[in-house]
Amino acid sequence: MQPTTPGLHPRIRPASSITEGESMLEFFRRKRRRATPSTESWMGRCIGTATPAELEHAQRLLTDAHVTAPFVEPGDDEYELWRAGKLVPFYLTELLNAGGHFGPDVDTACLAEEPAVDRWEVGVEYPSWEQTVALARFLDVRVRDLAHPDAEPRHHEVRPRLKISGLAILSFEPAAVAAATPAGHDDHPAVWQKGATGPAR
Repeated sequence: MQPTTPGLHPRIRPASSITEGESMLEFFRRKRRRATPSTESWMGRCIGTATPAELEHAQRLLTDAHVTAPFVEPGDDEYELWRAGKLVPFYLTELLNAGGHFGPDVDTACLAEEPAVDRWEVGVEYPSWEQTVALARFLDVRVRDLAHPDAEPRHHEVRPRLKISGLAILSFEPAAVAAATPAGHDDHPAVWQKGATGPAR
């Protein structure tokens, strides 16, 4: 059994060193792939000190996490969600856990090398477009099911380097997104010339 802190639910671990709150949220799991914010602690502070906008934003991302559909080849709108850094680490974790997917075989299926997927799940590394599509195909969900239009990259001075049970991570580091995504649109596979080795110019 995990050690606990007085006043906290056994499933919740304190995050006293984390102070920037909007895009990570401690939560209870009451149903598979559903989450409810803890009333005790949110990113190291009392939930009562969070602004209504912060709470509404986090709750919206959490409650949308369980709506998925089978994989289809992604379109331009899904590419733009990826390019804008709107993938949500928590969604990746929930879908991988729901399917019982763990270990290096997951990285291989996603065209990555271990521990890349673990780093995606904590938001310190952003998957490439090809890796994102491979992940969606592996999970049999749409690329849009890995993202949320209201998600935004957000920097945290103290971000977990490994997954922590009971901590929902709702954003990627801006630097990670910038390192994996293009500045413009012309690298989209849809605009590549047939047989070309790079983007059409």
